[in-house]
Amino acid sequence: MLCVRVPRSYLPERRYACGVLMGECLGLEFALVPEERTDVLITLPGHAGELHLADGLFATEPDRWLTPDSLPREPLTWWNLAEAAVEAGLAPANQAVRPARVGLPVRVVAPALPVIYGALLPSGRFCEVRPGTIRLGVDVLGSAFFMATRYEEAVLPERDAHGRFPARASLAARAGFLDRPVVNEYAEVLWWGLNTLWPGLRRKERKGRFLLSHDVDNPLCTAGRSLLGVGRSAAGDLLRRADPALAVRRIVSYARTRRTPDADLCNNFDWIMAESEARGITSAFNFLTVTGPADAAYRLQDPFIRRLMGEIARRGHEVGLHTSYHSYADPEQIGREFQDLLAAAEAEGIHQPACGGRQHYLRWANPVTWQGWEAAGLQYDSTVGYADQPGFRTGLCHEHPVFDLESRRTLRLRERPLVVMEVTLFEYLGLPPAAALERIVELRRRCGLFDGDFTLLWHNCCLIQDWERNLYRTVLDACT
Repeated sequence: MLCVRVPRSYLPERRYACGVLMGECLGLEFALVPEERTDVLITLPGHAGELHLADGLFATEPDRWLTPDSLPREPLTWWNLAEAAVEAGLAPANQAVRPARVGLPVRVVAPALPVIYGALLPSGRFCEVRPGTIRLGVDVLGSAFFMATRYEEAVLPERDAHGRFPARASLAARAGFLDRPVVNEYAEVLWWGLNTLWPGLRRKERKGRFLLSHDVDNPLCTAGRSLLGVGRSAAGDLLRRADPALAVRRIVSYARTRRTPDADLCNNFDWIMAESEARGITSAFNFLTVTGPADAAYRLQDPFIRRLMGEIARRGHEVGLHTSYHSYADPEQIGREFQDLLAAAEAEGIHQPACGGRQHYLRWANPVTWQGWEAAGLQYDSTVGYADQPGFRTGLCHEHPVFDLESRRTLRLRERPLVVMEVTLFEYLGLPPAAALERIVELRRRCGLFDGDFTLLWHNCCLIQDWERNLYRTVLDACT
């Protein structure tokens, strides 16, 4: 078991950061030992060797904690790992640098690594290697804590029209590393140091996952709607989407759903499940439990919805919760909605070992939304991704425990960070299909570098045009 000697301040926060990097990412056991010191020292009892880490964020004075004064100084410094290897004498100066494996044998997306917290060592380097001792000027623990807890979102006031912290306000977007799972990269740097000192250490093997989910905002497009409303949508098919065939299908759907909602244009759940099953994927379908202008046009009691929930469970897929638009800052409301979902599931004989889901519109506030999901008894949340940009909002491509910045404790709730939502690519960024596919495949590849989880959200109502279905199939083939 590794011994991690740390300054006496911010012990719950330090324990969480060690847990994410050492426990979650590397699968290593550790013991935290607080003592009088100004850096972090890692040793392996019974073995020679010392790994020293810089202490940056957790050296913050208490009266500056969670204030703008504690945020990283910009512009960030970038640490070139290839040059670091040459400086440390671990690689010849003429060694070719490959994109995924650079001079230091560290798995990273690109050789230059952003230093969120940390400083150059007295030698003018970020890394010094001496016999039996390695020193890193990068505060990998504080930087990982900053990203995984979404520290800056508890400090900065910027919000969009839906009350969401926008990607453009984040350090990762401003500095240009939102498309990198930077915390996983910090874990790899830490592993390099540990494994160099103690080659006998063994990290856990991970198996990457493809986590596919579908928020059920509009299970039906024409059933229950007025002819005028359907007519307006058909006009949009002609004028905005330039798809006359879809306009015809929409009108036909309206006529047929007078007899049964099963004939609805958006009732493509059987197709979605079949596509997943053909590739060995388990899909999660998240249901709203609140009806209203900003929420669902359906009720959990509707026979169509009940049959759908039952069919999803019968075929081995997951029924999840899609908490309502206004619930993100209301823990009691989150609890009520989860109980409503459980009651509906119970009535259909649905019993799942775990249940999670996502907030409607990706509305999320730090830390009250996580507090609400924890109190409700949900096992995981998959809200934390940006609506306006794909990428790694928590810096991780692994499911990880969450930390409550207010109560200063690690919660039972786990976060499955959302990497890509299709609406982000097509509506917010306006990407054509080929560019969207390229973006998805690259983010999937970056998750794969770290045996991580690639989390994709694709709404059923965005799978009604031929090109949408064709692209979706291509994406599934590329991601599995």
